[in-house]
Amino acid sequence: MPVRCAGCGRYLSRPICPECNAAMPVVRGNTCSRCGKPTMYPVDGCLQCGSNLRQIDHAVAMAVYEEPLRSIIHKLKYGNGWRLAAPLGAMAAVCLAPHLASPRPAITYVPMHRRRKRERGYDHAERLAAGVARALGLEVVPLLERTRPSPSQASLGYADRRSNVRGAFRQKAMERMPEEVVVVDDVLTTGSTMGECASVLKGGGARRVLACVLARDLLA
Repeated sequence: MPVRCAGCGRYLSRPICPECNAAMPVVRGNTCSRCGKPTMYPVDGCLQCGSNLRQIDHAVAMAVYEEPLRSIIHKLKYGNGWRLAAPLGAMAAVCLAPHLASPRPAITYVPMHRRRKRERGYDHAERLAAGVARALGLEVVPLLERTRPSPSQASLGYADRRSNVRGAFRQKAMERMPEEVVVVDDVLTTGSTMGECASVLKGGGARRVLACVLARDLLA
């Protein structure tokens, strides 16, 4: 059955057309290893990182948050576009693989609150993580859960983003926390959400936490 490309809207037989795939604003060259922002020189921490990402050991962003990826992510999250998660996750896995320290890291994700997941019908970050894991021959390990529903980060400023997610996650019950954990999400902006998740994982015994996102928002 024909579908519309999530980037340009043309009818075709795949969720992302070759033209939009080629136009993806992929991150190339040097980056800040802490937040994934493209930089002139390789750096471990930049002015945009702030204190939110102190618990992140490495951040990998597949692309910057520009068109056509912006429209594709919007479709993934709000347009019942869960089928996009598998190809996008596979693309992100290619970027992630060179930065893994162990052959079998735990692939997890930034979870939605169960109420919001029920309303939407799926958790886009969970689906993305499944795409990443499948491409690497691994499985998703749900290590985190939301303790409460919270407003969308997109509508909040820097300080409000931090307070909005403070205490919003907890570790799921498990026998032993994996040493290396990859946390998958769609977009990294200020890093408040990712940093909070990393703090919980490090507190539970993880020794190395990586962030893997589809896009780095440079307007944070």
